[in-house]
Amino acid sequence: MALSLEQRVQLIEDRQAITDLQSRYIDCNDGGWAGPTHHDPRAVAEMFTEDGVWEGPLDSVRVQGRDAIEELFRQFQVIPFIVHHVMNPLIEITGDRARAKFHAIISTTTAQRQAFWTFGRYHAEYQRTGPGWQYSRMSFEASAITTYEKGWGAEQFLGQDSVKPQFDTTNR
Repeated sequence: MALSLEQRVQLIEDRQAITDLQSRYIDCNDGGWAGPTHHDPRAVAEMFTEDGVWEGPLDSVRVQGRDAIEELFRQFQVIPFIVHHVMNPLIEITGDRARAKFHAIISTTTAQRQAFWTFGRYHAEYQRTGPGWQYSRMSFEASAITTYEKGWGAEQFLGQDSVKPQFDTTNR
């Protein structure tokens, strides 16, 4: 059965709201040229449901709940430079739930002044709530994590231990 005009407009609005949420998430995290990175950890945490989950690449970190997400993003503030280039959204909406994939290229300088490239996809699950769409789960699937100097052609993945962030995530 064909969707009504109202249902089609709602899908367009929902897709745009989810794309805007992803853009706000990136905006809260990018920085290092005219201000600090990860400049609003509380705003990032509020983008998630109360019991939302955030998972880093290669099983590096997993936190659950807004307080844990906020604390993790405070710890990320040691990163002096990061830019996320996010593209190609694939969004599937089913009622008050949605799933999406966004491809990403991430340029990062670590606290030790090492430049990295990270390539991969965000996988996100969303829930429509009173304030609007929120993440219920976000993870990142890395297709390459490498130094700027070597590049992905010479070394697609560094040793897994070297890409794990050094953040305290116990009891989260």
